[in-house]
Amino acid sequence: MDRVPLDIQDFNGHYSPAVEGWYGFPSFSEPEEKRDPCRAELEQRLQDKCTVQHSVPSWVNRYFITPRQRIREKIEQKTSGRVRIIREIDTPKGVLTAVVERYSESVGTIWTLKYPVESREDMDKIRSIPWELPSGLDPPDLDTLPPDPRDRRVLYTYISSPVICVAGMMEMQSFLMMCATDLPLIEELTEECLDRALQILDVLLSSPGIDVVWIGGSEWLTPPMASPDIYDRLIQQQESRLIAKAKESGALTHVHCHGNVREILPLVVQRGTDYFEPVEPPPYGDVEFAEAIEKVNGAVALGGNIELALLENGSEVEIGRAVQTAFHGNRRGMVLATSAASNLPVFTDKVARNYHCLIDQWEELSSLSC
Repeated sequence: MDRVPLDIQDFNGHYSPAVEGWYGFPSFSEPEEKRDPCRAELEQRLQDKCTVQHSVPSWVNRYFITPRQRIREKIEQKTSGRVRIIREIDTPKGVLTAVVERYSESVGTIWTLKYPVESREDMDKIRSIPWELPSGLDPPDLDTLPPDPRDRRVLYTYISSPVICVAGMMEMQSFLMMCATDLPLIEELTEECLDRALQILDVLLSSPGIDVVWIGGSEWLTPPMASPDIYDRLIQQQESRLIAKAKESGALTHVHCHGNVREILPLVVQRGTDYFEPVEPPPYGDVEFAEAIEKVNGAVALGGNIELALLENGSEVEIGRAVQTAFHGNRRGMVLATSAASNLPVFTDKVARNYHCLIDQWEELSSLSC
C-alpha cells in the first residue's frame, strides 16, 4: 500500500449487472435519465480506485433481534419520493407495530416515527417471541458470487452492538431512563441479544468467506451519554466477545461509533478491533485526528476527520483545511474517511465540487513515502 486509504461512504461499489457483470456503483444500472449527473461523474472518477463491498445478510435488527419471519412489512410511497414502512411484529401476546420512513428506496438511513415497545407490557410481548435463527441465514456461497476479475471485493456482514438491539425498540429517552432505574433488566436483555448475535455469527462464519464483521451503534452509550461503568457493562464486554468470535474465523472487525470518543479509544484498543471510525473533530466530536492516532499508537486503524455536514454545507477552502489537518499527525494506521453517507437525493454542484476537492487533496497529500 503506497497511500493512506480513503473511505468515502457514499462511494463503495456494489454488484451491477450493467457493468459487464462486474461490480460497479448502484446508479450504473439505472436508466441514464434517472441518474444524478454529479454522483455519476464522481463514480466514474472513483471506479478504478474503490474496493467493492458485498453484503452478506445477518438479519440482525434493532427489535431485540426478533427473527425476521415474525415481522411483516408494508411499504407506502409518500410525497416527494419518501417511503414509509409499517412493520408488524407477531408475538404470542399480540401484534406490535413500528413505523419508519426514509427519503427514498435507495437511501439506507431511516427515521423512526413509532417504536414497537412503548410500555413494559410491550416489552413482555416482544420477549415472549420464541427465539430461532432468522430464516434465510446462511454463510456466503463463494461459488455463486458475481465475478471479481479486479480482485476488489470485500465481503461484509453487519451486526448492531447487542445493547442497541435493546435500545432500538424504544424511544431513546425511555432507554436511558431504564439504564438509570433498572440497569439489571437492561443487562439481562443485552445478554440475550449478545447470545443471539453470537449464534448468528456461528452460522455466518461456519465456512470461509466473510472478510469483515461490522459492529455499530455504541454511540448511544458513549460517555457522557452514560457513565463509564454502564459503558463497560453494556458495550465493552459484549463487543469484546463479538470481536473475539470474528477473529476466531480470521475475519477483521470494523467498529462504527459517532460522537465523543476520546475517552473510549483506550477501551476500543482493549476490545481488539481492527478498524474504528469515525473520529470526529469538535464540534461534532471531541478529538482531533492527530491526537486520536497518537492515543491508539498503531494498535487499531482509525478513520475520520471529514464531516458529512462539511461536505454538504462547507466550502472548498474548509474541505482543504480539514484534509490538511487530518494529515498533521502520524499516518500509521490512518484512514481518511467521511463520517457518514449523504442522504441527499441529488447532489448539487457545490456538494459535488466539495467531494472532488476531498479527492484532490487526498491525492496530493496521502503518499506514504512522505
